[in-house]
This record gives sequence, C-alpha cells and structure tokens, in this order.
Amino acid sequence: MTHTHRLVLVDGHALAFRAFHALKESNLRSSRGEPTYAVYGFAQILLSMIQEQQPTYVVIAFDVGRTFRDDLYAEYKAGRAETPEEFHPQLVRIQELCRTLNIPIATAEGFEADDVIGTLARLASAEGLETLILTGDTDALQLVNAQVRVILANPYGQKTTTTIYDEAKVRERYQGLGPHQLADLRGLKGDASDNIPGVRGIGEKGAISLLNQFGTVENLFDHLPEVPKRYQKPLDGQREVALFSKKLATIVADVPVQLDLAAAAIHDYDRAAVIRLFQELEFGASSGLIKKLPEPPSPTPLPLFGVELPSSLEDSSAPTQLSFFAAETPAPPVATRSALGEYRSITTSSELADLTQALAAAPGFAFDTEASGLRPFASQLCGISLALSPGSAVYVPCGHSSGAQLSLAEVVAALGPFFADPNKAKYAHNAKFDIEMLLGVGIEVQGLAFDTMIAAALLGKRAGLKDLAFYELQLPDPMTPIEDLIGRGTKQISFAQVPIERATPYAAADADMTLRLVHALEPQLATTPKLHDLYRRLELPLVHVLVQMEQAGIALDKPYIEYLGQRMGTRIAAIEQEIYQIAEGPFNINSSDQLSDILFGKIGLSTEGVERTAKTKKYSITADTLERLRERDTSGICERILEYRRLSKLKSTYVDALPALVNPRTGRVHTTYNQVGAATGRLSSNDPNLQNIPVRTQEGREIRRGFVAAPGHRFIAADYSQIELRVLAYITKDPNLVRAFQEGQDIHAATAAQLFGVAIDQVDKEQRRIAKTVVFGVIYGISAFGLAQRTEMGRSEAQDLINSLFTRFPGIRDYINRTLEQGQTTGVVQTIFGRQRAMPELQSRGPRRAAAEREAINAPIQGTAADIMKIAMIKMARALSERGLRTRLLLQVHDELILEAPEEEVALVAELVREVMAGAYSLAWHDQEGQSHHVPLGVDVEIGPNWEEMG
Repeated sequence: MTHTHRLVLVDGHALAFRAFHALKESNLRSSRGEPTYAVYGFAQILLSMIQEQQPTYVVIAFDVGRTFRDDLYAEYKAGRAETPEEFHPQLVRIQELCRTLNIPIATAEGFEADDVIGTLARLASAEGLETLILTGDTDALQLVNAQVRVILANPYGQKTTTTIYDEAKVRERYQGLGPHQLADLRGLKGDASDNIPGVRGIGEKGAISLLNQFGTVENLFDHLPEVPKRYQKPLDGQREVALFSKKLATIVADVPVQLDLAAAAIHDYDRAAVIRLFQELEFGASSGLIKKLPEPPSPTPLPLFGVELPSSLEDSSAPTQLSFFAAETPAPPVATRSALGEYRSITTSSELADLTQALAAAPGFAFDTEASGLRPFASQLCGISLALSPGSAVYVPCGHSSGAQLSLAEVVAALGPFFADPNKAKYAHNAKFDIEMLLGVGIEVQGLAFDTMIAAALLGKRAGLKDLAFYELQLPDPMTPIEDLIGRGTKQISFAQVPIERATPYAAADADMTLRLVHALEPQLATTPKLHDLYRRLELPLVHVLVQMEQAGIALDKPYIEYLGQRMGTRIAAIEQEIYQIAEGPFNINSSDQLSDILFGKIGLSTEGVERTAKTKKYSITADTLERLRERDTSGICERILEYRRLSKLKSTYVDALPALVNPRTGRVHTTYNQVGAATGRLSSNDPNLQNIPVRTQEGREIRRGFVAAPGHRFIAADYSQIELRVLAYITKDPNLVRAFQEGQDIHAATAAQLFGVAIDQVDKEQRRIAKTVVFGVIYGISAFGLAQRTEMGRSEAQDLINSLFTRFPGIRDYINRTLEQGQTTGVVQTIFGRQRAMPELQSRGPRRAAAEREAINAPIQGTAADIMKIAMIKMARALSERGLRTRLLLQVHDELILEAPEEEVALVAELVREVMAGAYSLAWHDQEGQSHHVPLGVDVEIGPNWEEMG
C-alpha cells in the first residue's frame, strides 16, 4: 500500500544536546530552580518543525547506552567530554514531553538513535512514505535519497535555524559526493567528535577529491597505484583502518524496530496534558510554544479554570490581609463568557450605577487600566477594568476613539470615591503604573492591599501577568497577547483605536486574573513569615513612594543640554578624524569586522588572548578587549576608539535623548522605577536610566549638571557612606571591621594598615587603593587572577593579599564559607530581611557554578543595603508628609537620595534626611556575653542648584 503522507524521524539526543549548549547561557529555570533551557529549546525546534512541515506521523529516537560500535572499538567516542550534570534531568523532561505529545519513542539496545532512524527510514520508504529526518548531526546525511530528506539544525548563531538536505544539497555541501559516499568520507578523514581514527594525513579536502575519483574506499585501495602520489604514502597499509572507520561511521538499517504508523499519528494527543506540563515547567504564554501545538482531531472541552476558584472576597478591616469565603458578593450582570471568564463592558449610566452598588458592598476589588502608551505621564487613559469576584470582571471604556462609552468625567465621579477609600482593599498587577494613570485623571488610590507583580518577584517567579497567570492558575490556554489587538511594528495602533468589543475581554481578563493570582500567591508568601513581612512592610508601602517620585519628576536645563550635545558632537568628530588618520583612511568604526581588519590587519596588533564571538566566530572587539589591546598598541588607536565609544554612548543615551523626554505638560523628566528588575532587590530606572550616568568621568558630571532644581529651590543629595561595607561588618561581626566604623576611621586606610602592617597615618594612596580593591573584590567573589589584573601585580602576590585579608578579618572568610554552604544546602541565599535569591547552580557542577558563587557572596550584602535604602525612602516620605513640608523626593540612585526643597526648608530637611537615613535600620546586636555592638550608618549630605554642583 502506498501512502502520500509525510513521516518525520527525530534524533532526540542530537537535538537535546544542541538545545542544551545553545541555550545554557540563558540559564532558564522554574521558580523551584529546575533547569529548563534545554527542554524549552527542544520544544521550540520540535514544535516549529511540526508547524512548518505538517507531518502526518512523527517518531523520536533516543540513544540507550552501549552500542555495537563500543564493542568493536573501545575508544569509540572516548574523546568526548563528560555529559554535563544538568543535561540528564532535562533529557528526562524532554522524553516526558514527547510522551505527553503522544509521539512514540523508538530505541534499540546496542544501537544508536541514528541506526534506529536509518531502519525506520528504510521501512518508511518501503511503504512509499515521504520521510524527513530532523537532527543536529551531519551523520544522518548519508540516509538521504529520493524519498528521504534531512532537516539539519544549524549551529547556534546562524541566520537560519535549519537547512533541508536532499541529494543535490548534499552534493553541493560535499563538493560532488553523494549521500552514499559520506560513510566512505569519514572512513578516510576520520571523525574527531566520535573518535573515529580514519587515515592519518588525509583531511576532508583530500578525501573528497579521492572519492570523487574512485567512488568508495574499497575501490580506492583496489586502485592504489592510480592514486595521486601525494596521497599514496598516507594511504599505504591503511586499508583495514579505513574500512574499519567506514564501518564505524556507517548507519545500519536493520535494527530490530517496527514502524507503527497508527501510533505515530501526530494529532492524536491530549493537548490539555501538554499545557499542564508547560505550566509545571513555567513556560509562559510569551514563549510561543502553545501557538505551535498541532490541533487534536476532536478536542474535548477543557475546564474553564485549572484551579478551584473562591466565590468572593471576605470582608476585612485590614486591607493588607486577603482571604475568601463562600457568601455571595453583589456583582454587575454578566453578558458574555470568554475563554477565560465572564466579562462585559460598562457603557451606560444605569450599568455604571449597578457597578457602583456592587463596589459599595464589596470589601475590595482588583483593578487594571488600559492606556494609549506605556509611559503614564505621557499617555491617555482608555478605560478601567475591575473584578469583584474571581471568574468575572467588567471593563469601563472612557477613552476609545470610537464606540459607545461613558464620558471620562462621569467615570471619575462614580469610581473615584471607591478608589480613594483606604478601607476598601485594592489589588493590582504593577499597581504603580495603574495608580499613576488614575492620578492623571484625578483619581487617587488608597488602600493598596496586594501587588501580584511584586509578590511573584519575591517568590522567584517570572512577574509578567500573562505568563504568571498561565502557569500559576493553570489556564487552559494563554491569555490574549496585546499584539493581537494593537499589532506590531509600523502597523501598530494605539489601544484607544481598538474596538471596545475586542478591548473588553482583554482588559477585563487582566483584572480577573489579578484577583485570582492574589488568591494563589498570598498563601505562598505567608509560608515564609520574613518574606511576607518584607513584602507587607517594605515593598508594598514603597509603591506609593515611587509614585510620588515619578510624579514629581526632575527639571532639565534644555539649552545647556543642547549646548553640551553640540560640544560632544564636535569632540566625537575630531576623535573620528584622529582614528581615520591612524588607520590611513575612513572606515565604519562601529563595525566589529572592519575594526578587526584595521586593528589586526593594518595596525598589526596581536590577536593573542582575543576571544571570538559565539555566534559569528569573529573577533570580539569589546571594551575589555580594547583595554587589553591598548597595552600593546603604540599607535594610540585603541585609546581613541574607547573614547569614541564612551562619548558616543553618552551622547546618544542621555544628551540627545533627554530633551525629548521632557514632559510637555509638566516641563520635567519623569523616570520610571522598576521595583522588581534586579535580583538583589535594588531599584532600576528607565526612560531615562538615571542609575547609569557615570559619576567619576568629566562627561558624566557634565550631564548631571543639566538636572536642575526649580526656581526658589535647592537639591539636597544624601548619600550612604560605604553602606555595603557597613552591612558586611554587621553580617560578619568581624571585630576589626566593626571597630573601624565605630571609631569613624577611613575604612580603606584602616584595611590597608591591617594588610600592609603599617600605622593608619602611614598608609599611602596606592596602599589605600589596593586595600579598597581587595575588600570590594572579595565581597564580589573575585579570584586571585582577577585581583592581579586589577592591581597589576602577580597572581601569587594577589593571593597573598587575599589570604592576608582573611587573616586580619577572619569574619569575612567565615561569612563567605557560611553563605556558600547555605547556598549549596538550600539553593537559596538571603538578606537579613529575608529577601531570597535562588542559587540552584550552587547545587551542581554546571557551567555557571563559579559565577553563582560570586553572586551568592555578594547578594546578601548588596540586597541588604538595597533594603535599607528602601526603608529610608519610606521613612523619609512619611517624615516629609507628617511635617507638612513641601520638599519632595525626586530620585534614588544607588546609595543616594536626591530631594528638591524650597529655600526656606533646606536647612531643616538637610538635617532631617541625615537623621532619617542614619536611623533607617539599626545594625546592632548583642554578643554571647550580653555586650551590645553596633555599626553606625554614615550619611553624607550636600546641597546645590543642580545634581553636580553640590557642596
């Protein structure tokens, strides 16, 4: 019987290894610490193939251990590195995925996956099937024939992920050789990856030439006298080696396996079970995997929700607490039922009245806003969604460009009092954005009880609403991505242009899922009291502080910044000409390839120690590379390229961009703070990123000078002095370190005095610099090699300094050992406040183990310092409010707070901020004898008209 259907045979091991090595740097893991990057990569390749090739049947083959080749040749594959530790558990998951997709797994004792595939391909050809082989191994190309093609996964970094090989493509790649000759090719040239010996002295080019002339290894040796003389000597006496190598390389096609087409039918699987597996692995909606799943032939109805829903919210006098009970809460009538819940729009006054009645009776509600853009102070409100009970929600449109909707004024008047009621609990995802959008239309939000984005981040989960809801709530399908409504790229529209009937289920689902996530995440937080306390007392109150800071913004001296841009542009152009002069002609300085040609070709710099990129395999001209090259560069070109890059980046990132970021309504720049962006708990900022303006360079200081206080005001800059070292002293309880801070010594001079064995007043600048480098290097997990590079000393001398530091400050060594031991035991390190950072790499010998150790040493210190700064921000905002002062918090940058104070409040606030920051948290303890100790928090305060001119 002849079939017209298509069969795909997959080399499971080859693809699993390719995915493992291609994505290991991504370090994708679940919140439980399980590595999933290879599983994700394998799923992407497999499902993309199914989507593109539309096969009728799929079979996946795996290796199962020792094979006949190992019996023939003990050294077979002996040169391969040991299988990485994290590969095996991911291979188990990959095979679980295959079984869940109901794709049969084919194996055969004593044979490799290639042999199984070769046999199944032969059986399929006999059935008249078109066959495709999906693999990452070129060995399979020998199986190509009129009915069999190979989809070869390309090495990571190439433009196309796969190449399809038919006979013509094989001959093109191997310069005329056909698929049936590829085993002969390896018989001659060998194969280092499989440790197949081949004939010494015969490379691929020579082997191809010989086989194009003689066809096979056997015929070649039968006609050895006719072989070109340059090959005769290497081939002499090597017939048995070549034939043996060919045998090892030949895929056998008579393995004891059967081709069961009924079992291999691709559409016969339980889609819901696959989705549950993705949820367990925490592959979110944005992964795109769900869209690639083939449709089952007769899909069975899926349950609306994967977890049981509470019926409503329990009334509570404390808005920070959430629980559920069975009584009914009044809710507006529901008109439509989407794939995820019961959602409808509120477009008439009577419907709005029903909604306000339900809000009046409800103890709390989840809310979300839709806006015309992503920047709250530059976007228009399109609508508000609310959920009073899980499984249903409403959307109140008020800013769409068309469609029946209520006026903004009517919506604000009706809903404003409920948002402003501090006794009515509010739940949101990324509440800061929604609060700011509502502030823009005159609605104040009080009583924020839960932010699911922040809770998810503290629990180590990916914090995007749609991904989080998908795997945390076990939805039957992912939520609708925003791109489905507004499009992408140049054709993208504003949310205001989305028809209300399409916007409603999308917007309402956001509020509904937020409410349901509160129910899912709050109990998880509660299981760790310190983490729950951190969330409730620190992170949640900080939201309103950040709202106030972002709302305040900061003034920019646009004429000065524009002048600075012109001056920097002139300097960049001059440097450009200097580079061209050295290079003896113009070229694209921003092209790594052209730069490589100039540096290593025309200039003649040595490439020793210069790494190549993983993707292009060309020389990587990074800033670190240029710094190293500068030492051997007598032309001066590296120095100028570094300066060209530095100035160009500062100009484009800040000087050119800042004027466009001035809000036309406020006349100020409003940065956006990210509360969950950094693993250590530090805040980050964007649009513009004010955290990264360099402090120590002249250009960075000039940019800071462009941020100015409003007329009649001054900036107050309050900076924690060496807070990370003070935290280190508190955590380690090292007496020498603690004493230095208690006595108000220059900590780096005191450390140098200890390291170099001199009096503190005899420490010179170089000794102080080295001591500072050693201390900060150690708490950032630096090695002797790294320290040697930074201090320009020998590695043994650097190691002696590290050893001396541990001798003089034994508490530091104890802290490092204790932290690494905790991380290896639990897979987690944490700050003194309970902020956790998952470190599963410490429990394995994976490629990131060394980096993880460095991060683990630093995370508790940097994270604790970040938490103390957040406490200070909350207390400072509270102190300003309680005293009725007009001073405003504007910025938080690393260890510094920037405030803007009216002239008459400057002296009072300068002293107040010093007092508040110094007392934000007491780094105090009692020793075993009951003696009290503490490490004081030092605060430096400066005042000035702009961010730079402070004194």
